[in-house]
Amino acid sequence: MKVLILLRDRSTNGITTYNRILAAELARQGHQVKVWPDSHGLTTLPWLHPALAPLARWRLRHWRPDVIIANHYTQARLAQRLRQTTGTPWVACMHNGHSPRRMAQWAALFGSASGVITMCETMQNKYARLVGASMPPVVLSRLPLALPPQLPRTHQQPLTLAYCARLSSQKGPRCETWLKAIASLPAPTGYRVLVIGGGSYLGRLRSTASALGLNVEFTGMVKDPGPWLARTDVITGAGYALMEGLLQGCAAVGLGFGGCIGAITGASLDEAMAVNFGDHCDRPYPDDVDTVARALQTAMDTLGTAESAALRERMVQTFSAGPVVAALAEFLARISLSAQAGQPIVPD
Repeated sequence: MKVLILLRDRSTNGITTYNRILAAELARQGHQVKVWPDSHGLTTLPWLHPALAPLARWRLRHWRPDVIIANHYTQARLAQRLRQTTGTPWVACMHNGHSPRRMAQWAALFGSASGVITMCETMQNKYARLVGASMPPVVLSRLPLALPPQLPRTHQQPLTLAYCARLSSQKGPRCETWLKAIASLPAPTGYRVLVIGGGSYLGRLRSTASALGLNVEFTGMVKDPGPWLARTDVITGAGYALMEGLLQGCAAVGLGFGGCIGAITGASLDEAMAVNFGDHCDRPYPDDVDTVARALQTAMDTLGTAESAALRERMVQTFSAGPVVAALAEFLARISLSAQAGQPIVPD
């Protein structure tokens, strides 16, 4: 199967991470994959706009995809034009919710899509409500993870507490709350404190850390947080950053767009997965300093326990790239075959 993946750009974020892992695993499983823009081109390509669909068709004249995956609205409009002119089916990969205006625009586009892919239950429910009883099917496909090597963990003192996210105007304040929560713990200077990520809020966070008397290591924007997660004991964040930390053997606190969902334990994992570990919540969660501090303490208490090992095993079973991508590829193949037969795909 030939799969074309459309991105807005190749900036470092969860969407590009998802598509990098997806493309690599699809190729490993024997599919042909192109990602536009590719890693050797410009960061943004103006021709990935619907008005320039003829140029896109020309570039595909010797390599016609069986299905197109669009990750952003403008590129979805391009995919729609290619569907109209070449018959190639396309699916929308929805990583986030949007404003009411943008959601209405997406709803209009979905009329030409063959499927909508989501990565957690709250997002699946959100887009299923938007689509309603009409096509296309809205499927749940977990975020695929390339499994890191499992290194031995001793969790020796002092423990390393890390926060990992893009430090924008949305996640930056979450990190600031996290710093204040660490400062409220008993003996707060007894921890190594690490902030992984960069963004517009970084300067303010440096000032906050200084005012709190915390000695914080700020990495700035990094392409791969793996080396830092490998020396982290408790990771705080949401989405990919937190999931990768759990697979590295860290304890974890879910703190995302929706607030603090608490320490990730065996009892809370299902709820945490349903909201992408705090990023896509169907209700607001607390985001105050005391809540985050209690979650940090609970997470630290799980370090080195049998529960921690069992939690990692469940993460491996749920998010391993091989099975996740194989199931998604089967869905994409059904879409391609249905398009060739001139029939809509029927949800399972």
